[in-house]
Amino acid sequence: MPATATRSRSTPSRSPAPPRTRQSNLAADTRTPTAYGDLTTFILFDFFGQNTSNAFNQSNTQNARLVYAYGTLGPFLAGQWVSLFADTDAIPESVDPTGFIGAMDGLDNRAPQFRYTFAAPGGFSAAVSIEQPETDGFSNTPLPNANSFVAAGNAATATSNTFTESSLGGINRYPDIIARGRLDQAWGHVALSGMWRDEKIVAPGLRFSKPSYAGQLSGHFNTIGKDSLKWTLAAGKAPGRYLTSLGRSSGADGLQINTTTGASSAPNAYTANVGYTHWWTAALRSSIDAGYAKLQSSSSVITTAASRNGLDKRQYGGRANVIWSPVPQVDLGVEYDYARRTVQSGLSGNLHRVEVESVFKF
Repeated sequence: MPATATRSRSTPSRSPAPPRTRQSNLAADTRTPTAYGDLTTFILFDFFGQNTSNAFNQSNTQNARLVYAYGTLGPFLAGQWVSLFADTDAIPESVDPTGFIGAMDGLDNRAPQFRYTFAAPGGFSAAVSIEQPETDGFSNTPLPNANSFVAAGNAATATSNTFTESSLGGINRYPDIIARGRLDQAWGHVALSGMWRDEKIVAPGLRFSKPSYAGQLSGHFNTIGKDSLKWTLAAGKAPGRYLTSLGRSSGADGLQINTTTGASSAPNAYTANVGYTHWWTAALRSSIDAGYAKLQSSSSVITTAASRNGLDKRQYGGRANVIWSPVPQVDLGVEYDYARRTVQSGLSGNLHRVEVESVFKF
C-alpha cells in the first residue's frame, strides 16, 4: 500500500531538526492466482538515500532508496525482505522508525534471501531461509581495506576498528541460515528462531574464522480489548546485527580480533525487550517498551584503552508514546526515548529524545 509520512526529531540539548520526509515511502504490489499458489511481487522505496549536501534551508533534497523488493510463489519467497530472524509482530509500535534496544527491527535488517514456509494445521508454521552473509565485528587496531591495500602497492591502509567483510574488500563464502517455528492462536503468537553463520575475515595479511549462532524466543499476548503485551528474548555468540542495534551500529556483537597477537573471539551477547500497547479509545493508543542488551567482551582480545572505549558493554533504555488516528489513514504521535550506553572501559552516557510524527496513508 503506497504511503507517505513526515517526521521530525529533536533532543533537549539542541534546536529541533527541520521536518524531513526521509521515511515517506512508495510501494507497489501485484497478486496473481496460479496453480502453484498466489504469485505476488512487492517493491518499496523510501527517501533515506544519501543527501551529500544536507542543505535543509534550500531544496532539502532526499535521495530515493530501495527498501524491499521480492516475489513469492506459493510458499517460496525470493528477494530483499525482512530477515526471518526478525519477529516484527513482537515489537511495540513506535514513533521512531529505527530499531530499539533488545530487538531486531525489520527496517534496518532487511536482506536478500531465499525462504520457504510450511503452513501446518492448527496455526503452526515453519520456515527456513538462506540470507545474504556479512561478517561484522570489531578489531583491536584499524584493519586495512583490500582495495586500498592493492592501490597503495601492498601498503596496508588502516580504516576503522569496526568492520564488515565487504568494507575490507573480502568475500563471504557461505550464506547465513535461519529457521523459525511459529504458533498463531486467538490469544496471540509465539515464535522460536535460530540462526547460524560463518564469521570469517579474509583480507590482506588477515584470516580469521569463528562460527556464530543465536536463538530467540518472541511473541505477543492479546490482553484486554485491543491491548497487547509483546516481548523478545535472545542470546548468541557473535550474533552481530541479528540481535540488536548494539551490533548494527558498532560491530560490538560480532567477531572480535586482535591483529597483533592473532587472537580472536566470538563474544556472548544477551538481549531482552518487553512492551505493552493500550488503546484509550478507538482512535487513541499508547505504547511503552523497555530494552536491555549485554556483551561479554574478551579483555585478552580487545586490549587497548582506546578500543575498549569504543566497544559497547551494556545498553538499556525505554520509550513511551501517544498516537492519535483521527481517521484510519492518519497517525499523529509524540514519543519520548531514553537510553543509556556503557562501554567496556566503564564510561557511559545517556540519550534523551522527543520525537513527533505525522503519517498520511493513501
